[in-house]
Amino acid sequence: MKRANRLNTKRSERKRVLLKAGAYLIITDAEKTEKNYFEGIKDSIPDNLKNNLQIKIYSNKSLSKIIDFAAEQRNKDERFRDIWLVFDRDEVKNFDKLIEKAKEAKMNVGWSNPCFEIWLMSYFQNPKNIYDSQKCCESFEKIFKENTNKKYKKSEEKIYNILCENGDENKAIQRAREKYYQIRKEYSQPSKMVGCTTVYKLVEELKGKINRE
Repeated sequence: MKRANRLNTKRSERKRVLLKAGAYLIITDAEKTEKNYFEGIKDSIPDNLKNNLQIKIYSNKSLSKIIDFAAEQRNKDERFRDIWLVFDRDEVKNFDKLIEKAKEAKMNVGWSNPCFEIWLMSYFQNPKNIYDSQKCCESFEKIFKENTNKKYKKSEEKIYNILCENGDENKAIQRAREKYYQIRKEYSQPSKMVGCTTVYKLVEELKGKINRE
């Protein structure tokens, strides 16, 4: 028993060090859906790792300033080596330039075209080619209802749990990845990559670091 306990202790310590080596800071401009989704991921993380995943809301401000905001947060806490900005194409001007600027600042971007619901859709089926955000949300509402028997609300606090219980996260990552590389053969600019999202990269990275022993 003592040996088993020592092994478990070493394993948990190894996990803790792994995430601390590059703690994550997720910054989104959405107060509801994205925030609730990532808070759900955070809640699924073992308690000893929770502080290494921070979520901050950047709202009611110009999205063009989100990189400056992220840089300020990174300067405040040097643990945050992995910065992820999460935002949608929606009505964003200079969408492609904003993504490039973030990369130049050594930040990652979990973008969705046209909106975050494209990523959520991937839990149930292949993401659709929908250019308009409102139509994308309406389409996801139907898919959500069919798969969960619940009405989709952007303010749903348990959105992450509902998606995992009724959909398939591993398949979501696979579907989003395949769609991304399929569309990238034709278009290089994210603004042209309708029905794509890179949020899968962030989720895959987080889950991998949490689960790795």
